Amino acid sequence: MKKLLLMAIATVALSFTASALEPVGIVFPYTGETAEITCELVDYGAEEGIEPIFTQEIGELTPNSSGILYFQLGKDNENWTEIASSSVSSYYVVNVKVGEDIKAQFRLDELIKLSARSSTGGTTTLTDGDFTDAEGFSSLTTNIMVYRGDEPVENVGRILQLDTGLFGDGLPTNCQIMIVNSTEGDTVIDFSLPDFDPKRIERREYVIILKVDNEYFLPPFDTVVP
Repeated sequence: MKKLLLMAIATVALSFTASALEPVGIVFPYTGETAEITCELVDYGAEEGIEPIFTQEIGELTPNSSGILYFQLGKDNENWTEIASSSVSSYYVVNVKVGEDIKAQFRLDELIKLSARSSTGGTTTLTDGDFTDAEGFSSLTTNIMVYRGDEPVENVGRILQLDTGLFGDGLPTNCQIMIVNSTEGDTVIDFSLPDFDPKRIERREYVIILKVDNEYFLPPFDTVVP
């Protein structure tokens, strides 16, 4: 069974109050044409075992041209607003299901932090663009960057190395960035940020980065897209 996505963004701190939860944005790649999405909020730290907290049927969604799904969990849902933000712990996990299968998992506290930071003076609009080499990557001003580069050399593979110096000047000061490896072969992307270990993005994997006040933050996490 493949690993599920668990996001951990330790570089951004946020204090929770007793206020009601605001909607949070969820984004992840999906290779199918459409997906019937249901989200379940579960407390994995409950004393009596796993405890369901909240369920929302998002409905049928179609990925954009880059194979990315985006939706807001809890939007216009009174049951979501009844959840006190002060009750949220690191054990609160959102299970994203397509049909009956869990396709991704997100820690709710990290989704709250990400939603708060990415919308501060920046943008929550998801725009996408393709790049096939480092030069194409540097010219992008979109916050979803999809690599569709050359096929790898047989039995050798091909590595594209990227770093923050290649980001274009047109990116918003505060935004959430997703780099997706959408090649058909075994081409990988080596991505690096100062003070972080390099991340290798395999085919059908992705990395999410925060740009806050023109500084970049690479959260420590491991992803494999189902």
